[in-house]
Amino acid sequence: MEVIIISITSEIQIKDFKQWLGDETANILQPFNEQAKKLVDKIKERLNSARKACEKLAEEGTKEMERGKAARKARFTEKLSRYFQKQIGKIAFPDKMSFSELHKLHKDLEKMFSYVARERNAWFPRISPLFIITRKKVDFAFTRLVGSISELGNFLSTEYSKAEAIEKLFLEADEMMRLLDESGKYEGHRASIEEKMQFLQQKMEESEKNIESIKSSAELGNLAEMNLKIQQLRKQVKYDLRHLQKPFMKFANLTRGPGYTLSAEEIEKLSNYLEDSFIAFATEKPGYPTLKSILRKIERAMDGGKLKLKSSRLRKGTEEINAILNKNKLDSLHQDCTHAFSLNQQLISSKETQVAQRKAKQLHRRFEELRKQKDASGARLDTLVKEHKQLLKKINEQKKMLEKLVYEILEKNVKIKLR
Repeated sequence: MEVIIISITSEIQIKDFKQWLGDETANILQPFNEQAKKLVDKIKERLNSARKACEKLAEEGTKEMERGKAARKARFTEKLSRYFQKQIGKIAFPDKMSFSELHKLHKDLEKMFSYVARERNAWFPRISPLFIITRKKVDFAFTRLVGSISELGNFLSTEYSKAEAIEKLFLEADEMMRLLDESGKYEGHRASIEEKMQFLQQKMEESEKNIESIKSSAELGNLAEMNLKIQQLRKQVKYDLRHLQKPFMKFANLTRGPGYTLSAEEIEKLSNYLEDSFIAFATEKPGYPTLKSILRKIERAMDGGKLKLKSSRLRKGTEEINAILNKNKLDSLHQDCTHAFSLNQQLISSKETQVAQRKAKQLHRRFEELRKQKDASGARLDTLVKEHKQLLKKINEQKKMLEKLVYEILEKNVKIKLR
């Protein structure tokens, strides 16, 4: 008859896991802990016997010193006995049986005996033949103690090894809880950053609305309209003076030498035409006399062959100068430019416009501050999400390891539920 073994998987909430683990391992650990307690009690008894033997040896050393016989050896004996007692007094016994505590006790006992044995081997031969009977009692007490220490070591490496595995399981469960607690902190921090970003976004939207409201005000609306008009006029001036840019540059270089002199006003205006032809043209007096004066001098330089230009540039430049000087080509454009420039200056200098501009700048600065704060929060959130993702991966690995350890130690299939 074939026997079918059904493997049952138990689902356990992580918050209940340690309680479940304690219930499942109690019966396994109890016999081991009872045996461990018996060994520890035996060590306590034999350690106490060794301490009493040392006290006896110290008493005999003190009495011998008081009688004044073999005082030097007696003093060595008394100090050595005190040293033995001091080492014994360093041993601390655990309140609760666990592999880690018993392992530490075993290491402490071995360390204590190594110190005792070293001093005993160094000084007992020098004390001999004094206190031979008491010294033998000391040796006998420590020999019995060493036997118990060895017995504890063997117990820990063989029978109690399963308790070590169970203890590791509890430690890994604690690590899982720590990781989950850390994950909860990440989630809280993330929620806090997202809430802050939402608040900043709301404030940015409010700032944008306020900025648009200021921009649409009469003062800034008129200024924006005028700036658009000036932008169009600027393109037109640049286009109409396009054939004079090269002559302007060549003539400016020519005036640095002898033969061609310009007034201070003409020098400044020529420089302005090269830098910003609209401002130069818009700030000319009616009839743009300074421009015409400069063009006449450029024309004479061209006629005299002093301005080295390609024939096509020379022809186009000559035609343009002729149209401006003799046909008043730029009169209408000049009126438009001066009118627009004057209105623009009036708008800029008005108190209402200045107040609106200051307010707009403040709103822009505030908007930029909010944007930077949001960007910084976004960068922090990205880092946080990445770190949390790595932590969640680690938690999942820890969960799988716990389930595997439970099966290996308790031969039970469990599925740990984290939520």
